Amino acid sequence: MRKLLIMGVLLLTSCGFHLRGSVQLAPEMSELAIQDAGPETDILPDLKDALLSQGVKITATAPVILQLRNESYSRRVLSVDVSGKAQEYELGYSILVRVQGVDGVVWMPDEEVSIQRDLRFDNSAVLATSEEETQLQEDMRRDAISQVLQLLRNVKPPVPAKDKAK
Repeated sequence: MRKLLIMGVLLLTSCGFHLRGSVQLAPEMSELAIQDAGPETDILPDLKDALLSQGVKITATAPVILQLRNESYSRRVLSVDVSGKAQEYELGYSILVRVQGVDGVVWMPDEEVSIQRDLRFDNSAVLATSEEETQLQEDMRRDAISQVLQLLRNVKPPVPAKDKAK
């Protein structure tokens, strides 16, 4: 029984399995500045918490800048009933993410993180539907944070032009 358990753990770790939200970032990403375009984005507080839990130090003077831009929510009618009233919506959330050094050199060009969810609308329970929409928006932001962390996992400092020639 013990050997079977050890074999299972070894198989999981050897295939690259990680707990959700657990991301190994490059050492150069251990200190970040976060730049929000315009008003504070909804994702910012939870993203900061996620980065801090990964051991990232967030300071205004960090050598690497994570830029968050163009956060938006969308709502599109997916289906209507016979009287033309909406029955189902597609909710969307998107944000542009970019990483660059303080010298302006881009480490990761703009990447759009985009999430969609379906929402069934019930005319007899408008308040409950509104609460469900709010919950779905929170879920989309959490999923977006996971995607942002996955993007950051792959960010490496750019190789200077003189080193590329070698």
